[in-house]
Amino acid sequence: MTHKLDHNVSALNGTWNAFRLVDTTQYRLVGWSVAHESVDVLQEIEKILRVSGSPYEEDSGSQYNDEKTMNERVLVINRYDWGLYNKRALDVLGEHEFDPSTFAPRIGTGLVDYAEARTQVEFWKDVPEDHRDEEQRPHGLWLDVPQNEYSFGRFGFDDKRSAARSFLFFGIQTVFTQTVIAGMQQPLRKYETHEERFQRRLQGGYDFRGIETLKMMAVPSRLDEDLLGPYTSDERLFQEADFAALLRQNANNLDFVDLWRDPVELLLNELLMSYLERYILPLDRSFATILSAAQALTLQRAPQQNESRTLDSYLFQYLTQPYEDPIPDWDAAAVAARVRAFLFSRNGGQLGLFSNDDHIAGLCRCLAWLIEEILVLASNGAKDSYRSNIMPADVRIAVCNDPEIFSIFKYSRVYWDGSE
Repeated sequence: MTHKLDHNVSALNGTWNAFRLVDTTQYRLVGWSVAHESVDVLQEIEKILRVSGSPYEEDSGSQYNDEKTMNERVLVINRYDWGLYNKRALDVLGEHEFDPSTFAPRIGTGLVDYAEARTQVEFWKDVPEDHRDEEQRPHGLWLDVPQNEYSFGRFGFDDKRSAARSFLFFGIQTVFTQTVIAGMQQPLRKYETHEERFQRRLQGGYDFRGIETLKMMAVPSRLDEDLLGPYTSDERLFQEADFAALLRQNANNLDFVDLWRDPVELLLNELLMSYLERYILPLDRSFATILSAAQALTLQRAPQQNESRTLDSYLFQYLTQPYEDPIPDWDAAAVAARVRAFLFSRNGGQLGLFSNDDHIAGLCRCLAWLIEEILVLASNGAKDSYRSNIMPADVRIAVCNDPEIFSIFKYSRVYWDGSE
């Protein structure tokens, strides 16, 4: 994605200061900060990195120009917005020609007074890029970063958004937690361990729902007319003790964090209830035997022992053999009572197939297996994010990334929109 940035930027008149940004581990130049003399450069950099920092670092704000960046008076320029990808001024510069065998990534940028722009560009054109910063002139400043294949720029504006007051220039190798202004010792961003970052986010009200992430993932379009829920809190099928028993089964020893326990449990219950309403209620009304219902639900014949294990094969197994694989410390009878009550209330005050205790026990074991599968996948996502707790985002992403599971839970409105 690129921005359309075909204009020049107004800037504050006066003296501007340029600061080299140096990596403290490699002792090399990795960026530049240029600011008007009235600006506290450290505060300005801190603000820009918070609003729209490096896309390769955690908690770096917006990566595109949007309402947030506008309100904070920051203009975002990304890697494909300029450089070799921008065709402006070809009448002066001509086409770029590189020898692939000798070309070393080195992309700089120039800041010039508008009135002197053409003269300055003509001058730089005849100077090798790695020497342009040695040929500085009164009306232009060349910012060069060696070994910088892709570059990013961030303009900071004054309170009226009428003129730029700062410019931050960096590349894909700029790590701000180990970058300082030359001559200073304070890193431009504070280093955090994964646990420190998680706790800061937790206490700071970070949104762990994962709804925005879900919107950005490549998933089929939702069909609003088919969405089910939300359901009431007294309809929940699984309670805290039920989830605790399933977590002990095989969720990589992960748990729910207290502040987000209820949202996770609510989401999982909403998934199950939408599944019951979408797929199970029609079976209760249409079939007289559990075998015929299981075959219809899984859309396959009874699986043979040598068949690969699929979601359908597990559902078929647990529906027809409800007591084969009991879950330790899981109150199956209490869950069965809540599932039966849910089906009864949604089925006109009557039950057919699932009035049978064995059949309802098989259905509950299916639901438990589905939750176990989601928890395993969600716990893997949490570990990939260096967390020891499962969040709603982990559940949503886990469901989205598994085609079989997604196919049966995609009808939950709360899955897509949350509970608020």
